[in-house]
Amino acid sequence: MLNRSKAQYNQIAIRTLRIAFAVGGLSAVSTTADAVEKPAGRPVAKPRASTAQPPISYPAAVVEPPLPPPPAPVPLAVFGDNMPEPGKATLSVIPRFITNANSKIGTRGVSSQYIVSTTPWYWNPFATNLRVVPQYQFIETQTMTLAYGIAKDLSIVLATGLVEKHSHLMTFYGSSNLIPRGMSFPGTDSLEDTSASIIWRAYEDPTHRLKFNLGMSFPTGSTYNQGGALLLTNGGYNIGRAFYGMQSGTGTFDLIPGILYAGRVAAWSWGLSYRARLPLGVNNEGYMWGNYQELNAWGGYTWLPGVTTTARVNFNIQSPINGKDYWMAGKLQSANPNFYGGKRIEIYGGAEIDGKLFGVRGFSVGVEAGVPVYQNLNGPQLARAWQAGMALRWKLGETGPSVAAAAPGIFKGPAVPAAASPVAPWGGVYFGVNGGYTWAGDTNTNFTYAGAGGFAALWAAGALPSSVKLDSQGFIGGAQVGYSYQPHEKAVVGLEADLQGLTVGNSTVSSWQGPPTAPTYLQAQRNQHSLGTVRGRLGYLVTPTTLLYGTGGLAFGEAILNPTYVSPLLSPVLDFGVGNNGLVGYIDMRLGWAAGAGVEWMFNPRWSVKAEYLRYDLGTANTANVGALFYGSKVGLSSAGYSAPFDGNIVRAGLNYHLHLP
Repeated sequence: MLNRSKAQYNQIAIRTLRIAFAVGGLSAVSTTADAVEKPAGRPVAKPRASTAQPPISYPAAVVEPPLPPPPAPVPLAVFGDNMPEPGKATLSVIPRFITNANSKIGTRGVSSQYIVSTTPWYWNPFATNLRVVPQYQFIETQTMTLAYGIAKDLSIVLATGLVEKHSHLMTFYGSSNLIPRGMSFPGTDSLEDTSASIIWRAYEDPTHRLKFNLGMSFPTGSTYNQGGALLLTNGGYNIGRAFYGMQSGTGTFDLIPGILYAGRVAAWSWGLSYRARLPLGVNNEGYMWGNYQELNAWGGYTWLPGVTTTARVNFNIQSPINGKDYWMAGKLQSANPNFYGGKRIEIYGGAEIDGKLFGVRGFSVGVEAGVPVYQNLNGPQLARAWQAGMALRWKLGETGPSVAAAAPGIFKGPAVPAAASPVAPWGGVYFGVNGGYTWAGDTNTNFTYAGAGGFAALWAAGALPSSVKLDSQGFIGGAQVGYSYQPHEKAVVGLEADLQGLTVGNSTVSSWQGPPTAPTYLQAQRNQHSLGTVRGRLGYLVTPTTLLYGTGGLAFGEAILNPTYVSPLLSPVLDFGVGNNGLVGYIDMRLGWAAGAGVEWMFNPRWSVKAEYLRYDLGTANTANVGALFYGSKVGLSSAGYSAPFDGNIVRAGLNYHLHLP
């Protein structure tokens, strides 16, 4: 009885263990349980196969490390830190305002009366002193820059814009040269020089960053601006070329090197930068601005993400102008090339505000203003009073907040990103540089004479010609930006704008001619410093990477005519031109057309080269458009006019970088 009860108990225990192991998800029964004694002759039931599900596994939460704070912005006027991510671009509009007032010689302020009583005339220092003294100058620039990230540590920055300058000049007269005659208010406005710069990030960690930049400035600004009416000592007025500081450009190709270091710890930031502008040679007028160098040191504090204020100290030094322009012969300090340059120390305060604080992602605004605390000028010249600027920046392509993909749920697979829209190989925005050769289309320039005596009599005597030939030719180079659309696998349409500087120089013919009784000197000049176009392009893809295209549209550029007439034996002396008080010539921005054709080869998904021919025509400029030139004598009143066509041919090569921005 006892043995039978024991056997039944063992069978119950074995079944219980097997059920427990099965429910627990085990794949085998313990060998210890199998070793339990079984009664002979009684079959042992096999356990059923387990049908239990494996335990539910939940994905572990992914905790990403916090992103490091972005580098603190540098002050507005410091160049070399703006580096968009590869394939991204930043467009900036930067207005600046500068006021100069009160003359200095070295560090000492001097009065206008002191200048006219002690400072000799540059062109004849033993004959007379200066007669005109600048009182005030206001400069406004509107610069546009485009920065693009070529690679992780490499960016390019293109800059161009407009500049407007206004001066207040006081004229003195009398035997003492101390009596004010009155005021003149000349002004100029034109394109400023265009520049292209490369920025390379040499080192960066969460605290420090070091960057180098190297740029080139192209002479798209004018050195031929007319300055408006200038009051003379006798009460009359003269219209002549604006002086060095009133021109909108330098007329030279300049090398622009620089280096920037910046650091940040918590909310505090600091930095140092150096930059220079080094002309590579004299311009067509025979001068170049002195070397300019500046050193900046600054500190900043970020009050909250997106709001940073800065304080900056700027030290700059510039050499005097090297050379001279013979058309700038007025009796005022601004016509002396030695009275430019000097040393300055200036202090500035500014702020940088990110638009995301106001729900405008991708936009930011910067402001900065300052005053000089030390000036040692090559004088006499007007001292700096104050300077202020603003920058409006737009990171192209950032139109709204990004949305992170949700983590995959326990009943869903991982999220699949939306497929990117395919970009046509030739579609999107592009920009680049170009260079080549240009020559005049029509070389004839014409003179017209009317009236009695003077000009008309000299022309009748063979002392003045009816026409001369001026053959302008030289280098042309600049930059372009455009947009292409590929509606068909074989067709490309688009729009392109470009701006170039020309080094054709003064195309000049000068000679003494006429009979001994009426010797006459004539000098005819035609010049052009800048040319731009806005053109449509229509092309056919010979291969997927080779585009043949035709192009045409608007052209605009500077047109300059400068005639000189001198006949010393006439009474009164006929003298219009360099070094006198006569009307000099004509200068204006003209509008015309341009057309041509070219071939472009895309040798890389983002890079292409092109060869192009353009014909342009800006029409005919005529000095009569700014007023006839009159000469009066006892014989009668006569006039002279000078006209010349501004057209030409361009053969050039170009290099483009394609952003593929839609």
